[in-house]
Amino acid sequence: MKTETPSTRGADQLLNAKQVAERLQVHVATVYRLAESGRLKALRLGSGQQRRRGFRCWASSVDAYLGESEITPTATEVA
Repeated sequence: MKTETPSTRGADQLLNAKQVAERLQVHVATVYRLAESGRLKALRLGSGQQRRRGFRCWASSVDAYLGESEITPTATEVA
């Protein structure tokens, strides 16, 4: 059984930290913190210490993060 990876999804796009921040409407530092905490799946390309050049995130990972962050209303009884 073959698992589908982001690279086999076709139109899934790799985004850098600035692009992710723009999509989420947050600061770039927040994107790095989300990735380091494991809440946002991301890649670090290369072995360098410069985060800005090697950080990439799949667009589908950003969408998944947003979906997991969605608040669902609880049913309340109105009298």
